[in-house]
Amino acid sequence: MRAKLPFYQTTILANFAQTGVVLFSLPRLLSENIGTNGWVALLICSSVAAFNILLISFVYRLSRGKTIFEISQSALPKFILVPFFGVLAGLWAILGSLVGKEYILILKSLSFPSLHPAYLYILFEILVFLLLTKGIMSISSTAVLAFYVTIWNILLLSYAYEDFDLSRMTTFWFKDATHSFKGWIEVYIAFLGYELCLLLFPYTNEKTHLIRAFQIANLITTFTYTLTAFVSFGFFSLHQLQHMKYPILNMFSYVELPFVKRIDDLLFNITLFRVLITNTLYAWAAIETIKWLLPASNKQWIPYVIFAIFPLAALFVIPSALEKTEHWLGLFGLSEAGVAFLLPIFLLVVLLINKYRGRNYA
Repeated sequence: MRAKLPFYQTTILANFAQTGVVLFSLPRLLSENIGTNGWVALLICSSVAAFNILLISFVYRLSRGKTIFEISQSALPKFILVPFFGVLAGLWAILGSLVGKEYILILKSLSFPSLHPAYLYILFEILVFLLLTKGIMSISSTAVLAFYVTIWNILLLSYAYEDFDLSRMTTFWFKDATHSFKGWIEVYIAFLGYELCLLLFPYTNEKTHLIRAFQIANLITTFTYTLTAFVSFGFFSLHQLQHMKYPILNMFSYVELPFVKRIDDLLFNITLFRVLITNTLYAWAAIETIKWLLPASNKQWIPYVIFAIFPLAALFVIPSALEKTEHWLGLFGLSEAGVAFLLPIFLLVVLLINKYRGRNYA
């Protein structure tokens, strides 16, 4: 009998799945791709994410606790599903690894310029593996502890009030930007992570309120993103935002506190907890998929050995230059955005066909 996730922990876990290091570059992405008053676009992206979660809710209700693997297997033979879920496991493993690698590369440039990033990355992945071996319940408990450590960060935005000027936003909307579909996707990728609730079906019951938890988490993420972007657009001009790599770090570098000399460094270092949980959640999704692909294996360590290949590939195959890592992260993020929409639609179609044929799940 599997333990079930409580509602409170699930909400925090969902919030950590969505938010991460992308927050520091989000105002630049908005200024480049959306333009003036680009923070409003976050409300549009949030609505799309909420609709996607609604699609997942239909799958959740019709499946009655069945896993996505059981649902898929009811419609397609396993020789088709094995390569499909194999690719999906690789996508989740690489995506989580790249999120961690991007954070490590930024941390290295800020605090450890003379240290090879491989040392920091290996230490980081050891933490991920330690969390993975404890299971999803321990991961959710760790997320709650990390939440209490990081939640106060939002209060630091109040120190930007003195230099905030509403006129910097101008009266124009969505001007001086590219407005390409690719640009909108780059912004929308910041909301990804909610699709992992598809793997949580067996770990929930009616008390978990899984879909409600993820919708509330999406609202929390939207509030955090929108408030941060709004303050940034009033703190810097549009031209400044478009030429800053990480505007949030630049903004907090102006903040001076009597007990902390560099609040921007402290803020970024604390973000380690969020990135750790995000990386671990994608890694957990990959491990769950690998375990389904190897049902006959009686060696519990085999899925972890297979999973270890992907962080090593992220470290050694993909170049360690930050720009290259961000490029690959964008490509895998684009693929994940497609999975977030297409996988629930596929599962929903399968469930509706089964229902039409009288094969309802008990």
